[in-house]
Amino acid sequence: MRKLGLILLLLLTIGCGNQQNEPEQMPEIIVDEEINEDEHIELDDPNEEEVIEKIGVPSPISGIYYPEEATSVRPIAVVLDNHPASRWQAGIQQAEIVYECEVEGPYTRYLAIYLTESPEHIGPVRSARPYFLEFALEFDAVFVHVGGSDEALIKIRDYNMANISGMTSGEFWRYYDTGKEAPNNMYTAMDNLREAQSYMNFRQEGNYESWQFHEDFTPMDECQETVTCLSFAIYYNSEYHVSYDYDELLRTYRRFVNGKEHMDELDESAVTVTNIIIQKVNKRVLDSVGRLSLDTLSTGEGYYVTGGEVMEITWEKSSIREKTAYYDETGKALVLNPGKTWVQIVSQNTVIEIGDEQ
Repeated sequence: MRKLGLILLLLLTIGCGNQQNEPEQMPEIIVDEEINEDEHIELDDPNEEEVIEKIGVPSPISGIYYPEEATSVRPIAVVLDNHPASRWQAGIQQAEIVYECEVEGPYTRYLAIYLTESPEHIGPVRSARPYFLEFALEFDAVFVHVGGSDEALIKIRDYNMANISGMTSGEFWRYYDTGKEAPNNMYTAMDNLREAQSYMNFRQEGNYESWQFHEDFTPMDECQETVTCLSFAIYYNSEYHVSYDYDELLRTYRRFVNGKEHMDELDESAVTVTNIIIQKVNKRVLDSVGRLSLDTLSTGEGYYVTGGEVMEITWEKSSIREKTAYYDETGKALVLNPGKTWVQIVSQNTVIEIGDEQ
């Protein structure tokens, strides 16, 4: 592994060289004689409604195709515990976006954004911090938590957020079957949250700006300066780090926490991700407990990782409800590959190491 700082500048590779033109080949046409002509969609004049019914529409937060009704609901954002006593989390692999942020002590928590999937177990759910609110508001999400810091609870009220708290709602339960104890074992389910969203009279449809996605998996622009990134690690502190290994066949990264593969407690599946955004923010400690201020309403730098490559990016966010904008080195808005995205929020001095080997 190599440190990403100065070494990144030495290893940048520019893919704008001349390429030989390959002769075009006509695609092979396969005729299925058993196709029902009444159901066949003519490619020269497709009916949009029929296409949507058959293949769905892209999710506005992952670019993955789902039935249209699954993408028209309001996103739900859940704060998930990541204390060592809480691992592993249930339902995290079904989130389309996950933010990881530091909290007090040598720990982090996740904010999982759900739209199309409905896990039957989600948790452990934990308390809110102010910066989680700002990310949830980007997606006009119903915010799910169990209490929060004094500042976070005040801001939930001031922002008039649609929120469901395990301190006041009956849609949560303590789950002891995995040996976890309070406060690291509060769970819920998507069906419960959707029911609460309804009886609490929260708006059912979301009102937010979609992220931009390629139609299909697309390597980074050949004219971008990139570095091969088959593995990388983020060292939040001496006691906690996360790392990713690239699977070239599946074009996804497998995630590890302190060297152990990150698994979903719900179905014991490995946590995999297509896009990783590393966003550098200014951090300061607020009190003797160690609560933090993470300056997400600002501008800064970071990295975008996908398809076995990494490149430098910039970001900006000027208001609490505005979507964080990410830009490549030319100033163009970042276009992501369709798939799940993790946003790793790090401080300016967080150690990041990348490797071109696994």
